[in-house]
Amino acid sequence: MMMPLVSVVIPTYNHARYVVQAVKSVLNQTYPNIEIIVVDDGSTDNTAEVFRPYSAIIQYIYKRNGGTSSALNCGIKQATGKYVCWLSADDMFIPEKTAKQVFQMESDAALGFSYTSFTIVDALGKPGDEIHSFYYESKHDMVMKLMEGCFINGSSVMMRKSALEKTGGFDETLPTAHDYDMWLRLLRNYPCGFLDEQLLNYRWHGENMSLYGVDCGDIVKSRAKDLFPEWL
Repeated sequence: MMMPLVSVVIPTYNHARYVVQAVKSVLNQTYPNIEIIVVDDGSTDNTAEVFRPYSAIIQYIYKRNGGTSSALNCGIKQATGKYVCWLSADDMFIPEKTAKQVFQMESDAALGFSYTSFTIVDALGKPGDEIHSFYYESKHDMVMKLMEGCFINGSSVMMRKSALEKTGGFDETLPTAHDYDMWLRLLRNYPCGFLDEQLLNYRWHGENMSLYGVDCGDIVKSRAKDLFPEWL
């Protein structure tokens, strides 16, 4: 099998205590052809300092604070891979994640993206519950279930770069639920794949961004009615 380049974009904001573990989890992937792009979204802690030892092996970009969507879009613009993964600064890939998802994506050229199940870990990285994410082979069923709420973990997703270019970037007007919005937009034009394996450690530490700010879920659901008028 060909080994296309995979770009892993890590947006971070004041997560110096976690982000190096995220980077190391990418460096420890069994898949060899990866570029790492860290986008520092205006951190005021020592994030820049902790990355100095990795300057030769990662691309580090500092930008003015604009939110996760803007950081992701910034990283995606710099990405040169056939596939793009998003890894939150406080999460960690399991070593086989990239290899397994590339195999799936290469096996079905129609897929716009794929995602996996995951394990919840605490602030210290201690594993807790194993989460088996929902998945439905029927796009109709996927959309209908997503209308109940987002069950796709962003850090588990691998996206085809060409699908992202057609769909457009993450919506920077949404302070939250920009991931939810993206999965529905991608589903408009592409099927998705799924691996029911815990290939991500999702850190739950009480400071997760999803706990704060305005809930934009209702906005996303309203937009979905325009995306899928045949069903909604």
